[in-house]
Amino acid sequence: MKPILIILSLLFVSCALHAQQLQFNDDDLVYAVIKDTDGYINIRKAPSAKAGIVGKIYNNNIFSCQPDKTNWWKVLQVDNHSRSNWIEGYIYKDKVLLLKNWKVVKRQNAVSDSGIFKKDSTVIIIKQKTFNSKQHKLTYTKSNLKENAKDELLKIDSKRFWGTDGEVPKKALASVKIIINGHLITLPHSAFGDLYEPHLNNISICQGPDNILYISMLNSDGAGGYYIIWAIKNNNYLNRYVDDSLD
Repeated sequence: MKPILIILSLLFVSCALHAQQLQFNDDDLVYAVIKDTDGYINIRKAPSAKAGIVGKIYNNNIFSCQPDKTNWWKVLQVDNHSRSNWIEGYIYKDKVLLLKNWKVVKRQNAVSDSGIFKKDSTVIIIKQKTFNSKQHKLTYTKSNLKENAKDELLKIDSKRFWGTDGEVPKKALASVKIIINGHLITLPHSAFGDLYEPHLNNISICQGPDNILYISMLNSDGAGGYYIIWAIKNNNYLNRYVDDSLD
């Protein structure tokens, strides 16, 4: 099977997700979490316990890593508080738990503004809406008139956002609901309010360690692609990971 990076590149070009089961090979860049009694693990500048610390990864926080035959794996941690601020380094592999066996859940309905996805006892309902710029505060970069540069959208409602490369979004996520064994989980606005240009084609899910359910979605306007992963634990929203490093 093709490496996950090649697959994701093709997805960005086509702006569509293809229904298939995702399996990861050891040589692929994959998503993972850590489990440590201290609650976190240090990211080292080099593959050594004596190397300087460049960041931390906390339990249940998602990150990307490059598994190989060594004891120190290269990792990429995206700081979701500061868009596109990536921390690269190395962590010892015995604390890493790979998120494997992603399964694509096909869309069940044919309504243009919503998607209903069902896999066994899990149902995911995602609704989108047209983005109305008049209802938001838009902050632009200052253009360089001498170079005839075009203003680029920098923030929406004073916050960084995902989904476009400096353009005004056309679509926004309106709501995300998950039903697990009959229990309804409604994600808070903070879990999706800054995510734009959703693709309601299909969604991938993965059952991770500690019985945590991970729900992933690949969105893009063609240039501002990003990968969103929501984590659900004990029928409650836990956290999210927004990865635009593949754009």
